[in-house]
Amino acid sequence: MATKIERVKEVYTEADRPKLRFYYFDKDYRYHISEMVTSHDFGGDIDAAAETFDITVHNRAKERRQIDFKCGRMVKVMIYKDGREAELYRGVIVTTQIDGEGRETIRTHDYNGYLAKNYLTHVFERQRADQVIAFLAKKAGVKTGKLVNTGYVFDNLTFIRKTLWEIVQTVLTETFLRTGKRYKVTDEKGFLTLKEVTLSADRKIIKRGENLLSSSREISIEETKTQVILSAGNELTGPKAVFTDHVAKAEYGLMTFADHDDEETSSSALQQKAKVLLKKLSVASDHITVEAMADYYVRAGTVIEVYDSLTGASDYYYVTAHSHTGNNGYGTMSLELSKVYEPEFVRYDDPTKDEGGGGAADLSKKLPNVSYTAGYVATAYAWKLGGINGNKQKNGITASGTTVREDRTIAVDPKLIPYGSIVAIYVPSMERYSGIYLAEDTGGAIKGKRIDIAVDPDQAMAFGRRDVQVAVLEQGKGKADARTKANNWNSVSAKWKKKFDALQEEEDKLDKRLGKVSDKREAVVRMALSYVGKLTYKWNGKNIPSGRGDCSGFSHHIFLKAAGVNIGHGTVSQITKGKKITKSAAQPGDLVFFKGTIKERGKNAVSHVGIVTRKGYCVSLASSGCKEHSYSNGYWGKHFMQINSLL
Repeated sequence: MATKIERVKEVYTEADRPKLRFYYFDKDYRYHISEMVTSHDFGGDIDAAAETFDITVHNRAKERRQIDFKCGRMVKVMIYKDGREAELYRGVIVTTQIDGEGRETIRTHDYNGYLAKNYLTHVFERQRADQVIAFLAKKAGVKTGKLVNTGYVFDNLTFIRKTLWEIVQTVLTETFLRTGKRYKVTDEKGFLTLKEVTLSADRKIIKRGENLLSSSREISIEETKTQVILSAGNELTGPKAVFTDHVAKAEYGLMTFADHDDEETSSSALQQKAKVLLKKLSVASDHITVEAMADYYVRAGTVIEVYDSLTGASDYYYVTAHSHTGNNGYGTMSLELSKVYEPEFVRYDDPTKDEGGGGAADLSKKLPNVSYTAGYVATAYAWKLGGINGNKQKNGITASGTTVREDRTIAVDPKLIPYGSIVAIYVPSMERYSGIYLAEDTGGAIKGKRIDIAVDPDQAMAFGRRDVQVAVLEQGKGKADARTKANNWNSVSAKWKKKFDALQEEEDKLDKRLGKVSDKREAVVRMALSYVGKLTYKWNGKNIPSGRGDCSGFSHHIFLKAAGVNIGHGTVSQITKGKKITKSAAQPGDLVFFKGTIKERGKNAVSHVGIVTRKGYCVSLASSGCKEHSYSNGYWGKHFMQINSLL
C-alpha cells in the first residue's frame, strides 16, 4: 500500500508567522534576551557533527555590557507558532565577539559539537554502529537519547588518533555498505539521537511564485559509475565481484569503479558491498541550491519538495545543508539539496593491517606517540630477597594486596602516580627493562620521582640505580583498581600492546608513504601530522606553539619551521605562492586551498588552506580543530579550489 504524502504549504501571514525566542542560561539564572537580538544565522550540514546558531545582539547599557555572555554557557532558542512554544535549538557558547558600539555576536554549536573536538585511540570488538556511537557520546560527555539498532555487528575496529566524529562517520559508512541503510546523528534538546534516514511522508513544499526566491541546479555524470569491480584477498586469485547497471550504461556509457577491499574474506559479503556501491554510484548527481522564505523545521537531513518550472525541479530532495538568516521569524533560508542522501563516504582503514613489514611496537624502545617525562630514578627490588627496601615481608604481597610479578609490578609514590595506573617506563641504559607496568606497590623510600621495578632476584644487583623516563598511560583509581588490573593483566597488557602495535603500524605506513618524497616534504608532513588533535582554532591566530591559531597561521608555521620557507600569512597571500597543479599531480607537502567557507568573502573566494598528506587527504586547522581530512569528498570536497606545489 502506497504511503500517503501530506504536502504542506507554508504561506505566512503576520498572524501566523513563527516567532523565535532566545534564552541565555548562566548557572542558576535564565535571561530572556529576545529583545536584544538584532539578527541570527542558524546553519547545519549533513557532514558536520553539529548545527550552529550565531546570534547578534545589541549588548550596551550605560557604556557597559548589559549581559556578560560567557563561553561554555547554554543558549536555547524556542519557536512560537499557533499559540504553542517548542524548543528549536539548544547549544553551548563557543565564541563571543563585541565591538565598540555594543554589537556582540555569539557563536554556539549544539552538544554534538564535542564529538569533533575530542580524539580517541580505541579498539572496538563485537559492536554495532549504535553501540560505538553510544560509547563515543559518553567519552565526549554528551547525553544520548534514542539510538536505533543498526543491526550489523563489526568483529573488530581499531582507530588511532581519530576524532570521535570521524569514527561516527566511519561506522555509519561501513554499516551502509553492508546493509544499504543510511542513518543520521542529530541533537534533540541536548541529547544525541540516531535515526534511520527515510522518505518522510510530511514534506514541505517550495514552489516558484509562492515561497521560492531563487534557485540553481546542476546535473552531472562526472562522478557517476555504471560498473563496479571489487576484489579481495589476493588480487589475482582472490574473490571478485563485478556488477553492471545496464540501464545506466545505455544512458551514460561504461564508466567503471574498481577497488580492492582488504577487509573482506567472504565472497557473499563482497558481492553485497559491490551491489550497494553500484546503486550509490550509478545515479547522476542532481544538486539544487534554493533560497526561500524561512521555515525553521527544514534542516540538514530532512526531505522537501521543490517545484520550479525554470530549472526543471519537480520532485523530492534531501536537504544536505541549510542556513537560516533573519530576525525573529522574518528571514530566508538557503538550502543545498540533493536527490540522494549522501553524506561523506568515510571508509574504514585498518591501522593494524600489514603493508609489507613493521607494525609491531618494540617495548624495549620508546613507545610511539607517547610523551615521556624525564627526571625519574628507578631501582630494582625482589621480594624474595626481603621485599621492598629490604623489609621482612617475604610473602610477595604488595601494598594494594596483589602478588608481585616481575614483568608487571612497580612500586610508586601513590601521591604522584595512583595505584592502578598503567605506566610506560623507558630505561635508556638497560632497555630490556623498558615496557608497560602496573603501579601496585610502594615503600618507605619511594617518594616523588622514585620508582622500584620488580625484577628477578638474580638481576637486582645488576640493575642498580638508573635514570628512567616515565609516562602514565592511564590514571589509576586506587588499590581496588590495581587488584582488578593485576588479576586481568594478560588481557590488559595485550590491549595496550595492540594499541602500540597499531601506532607503530601508522608510523611504518607514514615511512612507506613518504619514502620517495624529498626531505623537506617529509619534514612538512611529519610536523603537520604531529599537531593533529592538539590545536584550538582562533581566528587570525598565528602563535601555533601556544596551541592556538587559524588555518593560514598553521600552514605558515609548518612551512617555516619544517622547510625554512616563508609562505606569508593569510590564504589570499598563500594562494599566490608556488605553482598550481592538478589533483592527480599532488604530493605530500603541497598546499590545498578551499573556497566559499567564509560567507562574507563570497562562494568563489579562497577561504581555507591545508597541507597535503597523501592522495586525497590533507591536514588543516579549522573550527573543529587540527585534523586530517579528505579534500576530495564530503564538506571539504564541495569547497575544493586548487592545489599549489611549493617544494
